[in-house]
Amino acid sequence: MAFTNRIIVEELGRLPQFAHAGLTEELIFVSGTLGTGDGLGLVEGGVGPQTTQALRNIGRILEASGASWDHVVKASVYLADMAEFAAMNEAYGAFFTATPPARITVGDVGLALGARVEIECVASRVPRTSNVAATALIRRTGFVEHDSEKLYYEVVGEGGVPLVLSHGAGGNHAAWYQQVAPFARDRTVVTWDHRGYGRSTDRANRSGPEVAVGDLLAILDHLGVERADLVGQSMGGWTTVGVALERPSLARSLILADTLGGFMSNAIAAVLAERPTMSLARSDVLGSHPALGRAFSAREPERAHLYQTLGQMGTADAAVILPRLLAVTHGEDDAAHLTMPVLCIVGDRDPLFPPAAIRALVDLLPDARVVEISGCGHSPYFEDPEIWNVIVRQFLAEVDRT
Repeated sequence: MAFTNRIIVEELGRLPQFAHAGLTEELIFVSGTLGTGDGLGLVEGGVGPQTTQALRNIGRILEASGASWDHVVKASVYLADMAEFAAMNEAYGAFFTATPPARITVGDVGLALGARVEIECVASRVPRTSNVAATALIRRTGFVEHDSEKLYYEVVGEGGVPLVLSHGAGGNHAAWYQQVAPFARDRTVVTWDHRGYGRSTDRANRSGPEVAVGDLLAILDHLGVERADLVGQSMGGWTTVGVALERPSLARSLILADTLGGFMSNAIAAVLAERPTMSLARSDVLGSHPALGRAFSAREPERAHLYQTLGQMGTADAAVILPRLLAVTHGEDDAAHLTMPVLCIVGDRDPLFPPAAIRALVDLLPDARVVEISGCGHSPYFEDPEIWNVIVRQFLAEVDRT
């Protein structure tokens, strides 16, 4: 039951003392939910309308958590007055078109805001059944010749605003294997290899952020992508930020995953100065990698070994790449130009870019937020992909609505 995360639906009113839901590896716990409309105002009409509204609100929370009412295993209903059971039950029954979940009803309790009813529930993160037919996802691969190098890319799915994933120094395009299929079901997903990683060449030994921006733009131009949501993990954050600064019209939104993207400030520098010294050299221990949390490597040595192996495919040398990364920095003036929505995700145990540094980055950006994923190191997208995917999907859904 470890590795919890908290879900907040921005448009749905709540008290700041609690989140709308908490997620574990297997379950979704939805907080007690009232029949509120906009803000914290209760809908009019008493217990019946409040019941319907509370159920609708829970539906929005479940959607943000990557689930639906079909995944709810038990609901708990609390009534201010048990004499209103019949009115509540009528509205409750009318809400469900299929068999409702297990339920308990408790009456004569004091409820916040003078509410007549409050409902909470527990849902499974693993669907019990699925009536959605599997759809084959089309995968296209290729190379783009640019600057005397061959750059490898993959495109999976079609439709929607493209999602472009740029990997970190510890991986290549295949590191996103836990994101591609889930997101490609309703949009186009583009992955690629930086120079010297995976299948891309680096004949001139120039791999790094100064050439990566042009490389990614060359691929996106080749694919005809004019507008996209850009994701950058660690090193890939430098590429993502660089592309957004170079061509702002391309970036509908940015998702910076465990990365500073080159941004630096006094506050960021102060946090980084407090980091313990750690070795970035390759380890001879199976599954050991500085980009993975130690708990993850111990708990799932098979997947940790996969990550370790992916990071050894290609010609890029971290000892060469990292100084090139750190040599490219952006300041407050550059940050002011990134006016698109930005989501920063970070593992709460990330030793490379600690959460405090990411929070300092968010302070620089005009429209940014940060989400910390509990129990993860530098690579939550790999260590806890379900939660990472839910957080990103929730953010993109909000961007869709703006």
